[in-house]
Amino acid sequence: MKKFLAVLVIVFLANLGCKKLDENDRLCACSPIVEPTVVLVVKNAAGADMLNPATNGYFANTAIQLYYQEANGSLKQLYFYVRPPFSFGNEKFNYFQLHSTEIIKNIAATNRSIYLKLGNNNPMKLDFEFKADQKYQLSKLLVDEKVAPAETGTVTGYVQNIFYINL
Repeated sequence: MKKFLAVLVIVFLANLGCKKLDENDRLCACSPIVEPTVVLVVKNAAGADMLNPATNGYFANTAIQLYYQEANGSLKQLYFYVRPPFSFGNEKFNYFQLHSTEIIKNIAATNRSIYLKLGNNNPMKLDFEFKADQKYQLSKLLVDEKVAPAETGTVTGYVQNIFYINL
């Protein structure tokens, strides 16, 4: 009986850890769920990477706020992390990137604006538009009502929804 219960527990735990959503939001396969991410690259007027610690005046994680405003006026912080440059095949992506899976979660259902505050600068209002045929693929990012350039290179085969914010 103990062996049976042990096997039952192992199968139950494996079932909890092996979930993936298909294009119709149904569970399938046996791999972890990967949440859709928004990736922001922040550059100054000279094109320098402002998330890179080697850049003079860069923005450390502690100097960055990503949030939205709730109906009652309170600010809700969104989780993010900064990822270093990476390679995809023969292509090298040379910028540090701010990644957040919470942006799409919080705008998909409510269509609310997200705000990004870098250091002592004024918060930037971020509005997103989805592609009509893809639920989690963004077509456009508006930063203070101006269109931000999107990454169009082969790296988008590895990381999607990459946008450049120019200060």
